[in-house]
Amino acid sequence: MNTFALHKIEEIVGRLEVFKLTVDGECEYDSFEREVEAEGSYLSELTTIQVRLQEMAELKSLPDTKFKDITPEKEKVKEYEVKTKHLRVYLLHDVPNGRVIVCAGKKTSQKKDIKHFREVKKRYLENKK
Repeated sequence: MNTFALHKIEEIVGRLEVFKLTVDGECEYDSFEREVEAEGSYLSELTTIQVRLQEMAELKSLPDTKFKDITPEKEKVKEYEVKTKHLRVYLLHDVPNGRVIVCAGKKTSQKKDIKHFREVKKRYLENKK
């Protein structure tokens, strides 16, 4: 059984709170940020992701090309994707006034990343029961 924890991102301030999910002490989003920073190719897009997360927290309306509801039909817990040209961040709405970042990836691995996101989401929600 995994151990899950939420960590509020203090730098993002708005009507919605934004949290990072850690699984067994590891945060996939932090690992993703380190990987992008080490590669150096998409640093500006990483900054854009952070700006879009801030805009989401401020309840600003964003087009589907930047922020998209990807919740499957009949699913109760909402799923979202924050997008840039090459990067994707996957979130769920699980806390009363906030969103939880579960994982992130590149557009080239989008289908695999969404599958992984939904697997982690399922384990996280089952663990909360």
